[in-house]
Amino acid sequence: MAKAKFSVEAAFEELNQIIEKMEDPDLSLSDSMTYYKKGVKLLEKCGKTLDQTEKEMIVLQEGQNELSLEGTDQQENQ
Repeated sequence: MAKAKFSVEAAFEELNQIIEKMEDPDLSLSDSMTYYKKGVKLLEKCGKTLDQTEKEMIVLQEGQNELSLEGTDQQENQ
């Protein structure tokens, strides 16, 4: 069975739901810890995904900068 693709937006929505559940004063300590652990895992995965996205954006930007510089060099040589 294929893994579902991770979505930061869906993770944030799930984190909001976890927060709402944890605000319930009648929630047991055990359930609180379960929700807390799940929230920490989601935050870690979001952080990794956002870091990877940022790295990809930097690489793309550097590629654009190189193309711009090459275009400028070609115009100067004409």
